[in-house]
Amino acid sequence: MDISFNQVEHRYMSGTPFEKVALKDFSVTIPSGSFTAVIGHTGSGKSTFIQHINGLLKPTSGTVKVGPYTIAAGEKKIDLKALRKEVGLVFQYPEHQLFEETVEKDISFGPINFGVPKAKAMRRAKELLPHVGLPEHVLTTSPFQLSGGQMRRVAIAGVLAVNPSILVLDEPAASLDPEGRKQMMDLFVRYHKENQTTTVLVTHHMEDAARYADHIIVLHNGQVEMTGGRELIFERASRLREIGLDLPDSVRFLEQIKEKWSLTDVPMHFDLEGTADYLAGFMKGKEE
Repeated sequence: MDISFNQVEHRYMSGTPFEKVALKDFSVTIPSGSFTAVIGHTGSGKSTFIQHINGLLKPTSGTVKVGPYTIAAGEKKIDLKALRKEVGLVFQYPEHQLFEETVEKDISFGPINFGVPKAKAMRRAKELLPHVGLPEHVLTTSPFQLSGGQMRRVAIAGVLAVNPSILVLDEPAASLDPEGRKQMMDLFVRYHKENQTTTVLVTHHMEDAARYADHIIVLHNGQVEMTGGRELIFERASRLREIGLDLPDSVRFLEQIKEKWSLTDVPMHFDLEGTADYLAGFMKGKEE
């Protein structure tokens, strides 16, 4: 499903002394099937942006289109339940969404709420466990008896159980160590590829944006600063720094190599493995 915002504005507490404009003249398109990263400094509008995708927030002006669904300012005739069946939203700390007495009930709650027969929803919960790295025996366990990492996986399984066409991830690996973050991101990438979802990732980890996304949106002060492929975005290093962002470690390292050796043609790599391979080849050439 395509996602498009057309001249969207969103105001919090409109008409009060505390009114704040969070999005303004906001227009952007996310292609169907893309893995899109949304980056920007704190307060740039990232969370406000993604909460419009499943109708948690509605525009003060402008329109939001998500596949066949249109959310227009002041328009009340929108089937939000049908929209939210298509859009799975994983919050920053998804484990805070847990509430049922067993893992099985928690994972199957969403499908049942959307009309899936209970037996089918229970089967879906069981099938999802290996995909999120959990053993089958936890099904009958209270989610609150699990470790923090396991609780997060249960909550994520509950979102995936609905089979969303669009997966929106708001800092899903927050507070995890590097290995835990990699496992979590690999989980989402695998799901994205297997189910051909449109995936939107909000992250402050530039490495994750560079490594996993094929499309990047940069926000600044509630507006779209730039959008495009990884190469296009990270070539604008000076502007990224001006708005409080930095380059991924691999790109920054190659930038230093380029400057140190006065090189003009250094290919951009978005992971440490590719960077290491390039550097090994470069140094071998210098020795010869």
